[in-house]
Amino acid sequence: MDLRICSWNLWELRGDLPALIEATRDLAPDVLLVQEAPRFVLPTTRLRWFARQVGMEILVGGLGGRGLAILATEDVASRVIRRGAHPVAQQLSDLNSTYPRGVAAARISVPGGAAVVVSSIHFALQQDNRMSHAEHVKALVSSAGAPVIVGGDLNETADGPARRLLDALVQDPAGTDQHTFPASGPKRRIDAILMSEGVRVRDARAVRATDSVDEARLAGASDHLPTIVDVSL
Repeated sequence: MDLRICSWNLWELRGDLPALIEATRDLAPDVLLVQEAPRFVLPTTRLRWFARQVGMEILVGGLGGRGLAILATEDVASRVIRRGAHPVAQQLSDLNSTYPRGVAAARISVPGGAAVVVSSIHFALQQDNRMSHAEHVKALVSSAGAPVIVGGDLNETADGPARRLLDALVQDPAGTDQHTFPASGPKRRIDAILMSEGVRVRDARAVRATDSVDEARLAGASDHLPTIVDVSL
């Protein structure tokens, strides 16, 4: 089973919406792992509208989704075994630490009787909160009993402590030079798709432009660039 998975911080749909929609259509992911989905003013309606524009269905997300969502094609959605999300508690230290954090995940059947778990995460700006979040991800991967693919805005690079905590379980096949932030002049890879053993990677990269959306327009779609992986299971 081949899958294209894209992870993208959508900036709560505040950027260039036509560019966002066109780029997503160009990339044609089977699964879209979303961070900063709409949280205010009809969040479910707005997320459902975006999903329709790109020909996908909502597996997880909407009202109460803590800014996370997982979208998928009709074919992938028909393979969902279970789905859900849970919160990750934050230590409140400043205004930024009040942003709700969590883990959204879906278990998808793979032909032959196997399964894969896909998850969207958005780590905090504060290091202690990122470490707490990484512990949740570590538990998810350790207990999944199947390959796990985790994508998100990690708010730190590969040498950060939260990333190092996960190194023994999940890796970023794209490498550290595939920068994603800021979108207008990317200098750091703080967005990544991490995967455990049992997944064969055919391609992995950050996206700077698509067939119909050039670099300038893509930089206006969100403050982060998307990252994609093509995998075989």
